[in-house]
Amino acid sequence: MIGKICSLPLLFIAGTAGASEINAFFTDSEYDITLRNVWMLNTSDSLSEHDVGTQNAWAQGLHLNYRSGWLADTLGVDASWYNVTKLYANRSFAGRDLVRDNNGHAEGLSKVGQLYGKARWGDNDRYARLYAGWKQLSKVGMINITRGRAIPDTWEGISAETGWDTFALNGAWVTRFSERDEPEKKRFFTLQSNKPIDYIATGDVSWNPSTGNYIRYAFGQSQNYLRRQGIEAAARLPLNADSHLILRGAGYLNQGLDNWEGTRGFTDTARHLFLLTGYQHKNVESGVGWSTTKAPLKNGLGHFYWHLGKNTRGFINSAADGEGNDYVNDGEQMVYAWAQHQLTPAFKYGIFGNYGWDAKYQGVALKEWEFGGFFSWSPEAIDNLNLFAGFGPSYSWKMLNGKPWLTEDKRTFHRAKGVGGTVAIEYRFGNSNQGAI
Repeated sequence: MIGKICSLPLLFIAGTAGASEINAFFTDSEYDITLRNVWMLNTSDSLSEHDVGTQNAWAQGLHLNYRSGWLADTLGVDASWYNVTKLYANRSFAGRDLVRDNNGHAEGLSKVGQLYGKARWGDNDRYARLYAGWKQLSKVGMINITRGRAIPDTWEGISAETGWDTFALNGAWVTRFSERDEPEKKRFFTLQSNKPIDYIATGDVSWNPSTGNYIRYAFGQSQNYLRRQGIEAAARLPLNADSHLILRGAGYLNQGLDNWEGTRGFTDTARHLFLLTGYQHKNVESGVGWSTTKAPLKNGLGHFYWHLGKNTRGFINSAADGEGNDYVNDGEQMVYAWAQHQLTPAFKYGIFGNYGWDAKYQGVALKEWEFGGFFSWSPEAIDNLNLFAGFGPSYSWKMLNGKPWLTEDKRTFHRAKGVGGTVAIEYRFGNSNQGAI
């Protein structure tokens, strides 16, 4: 069905368009080519009892992105082809999601990542846009993609967006998902019984009166399985000509529906709250945040599960989604601190830290933390080139059969520790200034 919908613009073009319109459809086309080289390391021993050691992988990604011109300034077609070449992968490479895991063997992959029809009406201030096919859907309602690996994820479905001055409305109906490290395009399934989930319906409405100020309500539901709602807000308040106060907050509610098994993540419901305050003075920014999670789970340590089933990717807009650890366990509180400096228009660096406490498993208090630093450099002499690097240690608890591994006397837990790091070099060139589609 989705493929038929995606082909409608092409059929319309072929059947009704005049020669000049078809010519503009092709001559106004844009393309860009992105080269993305990523190396990722994680030395954590949290799964050492399951024979999972240091995770080390290095890959080269290639993105070929095409955008058609517009027929009658309304209809078009876009496409992306992705390729990943394995440069290095050790035995436990799969945890880095950079290259394909083919029964324990690391491989490269190629696929058509995006192919969708598009339609538009209006202008930049008051508009409506419709898409059908395979597309990157970033933070649409409660679904998301990641762009931090060699290639991004994509979704199959129908999506739409509309805006009226400072108000915006987005929505999507999706049926399949293609991971960042797989060529396959997969349907959704329940987590334990592996029963099919036919669709995910999701959307959001937001008010954005000015830069850095917004409020957003988002909703997402996988068919009769899991429902998530959330409210996010941010404010950037001027203190003087050079300084601003930064305020941010988000609250989310998970609810298991009729087919929810209640054996992974949480039993019935889960809640997460995140608050942040920061200070910006010229090119320097710093602040602190706090979060709390309630996710009761029978016979286990619950956590706020933020996807919507197997073969899906959801998100929460919270610093509890850490670089190394996820601070969303039942009862867990977290504090977060960061500072960054835009030293020049081309160079930014920063530091961060997370500390989580108050989670308990079988009466044992659990604590975890991490800290690290990063820099991002986009040299002015070379357009569209960026170098990013980030490193830092993390501390958590070892896992055994999917649960925290306690000591024999049940008084404490086995400590897990390790260092994580990422180095990414990206270069884009072509006749488009819009970036990857």
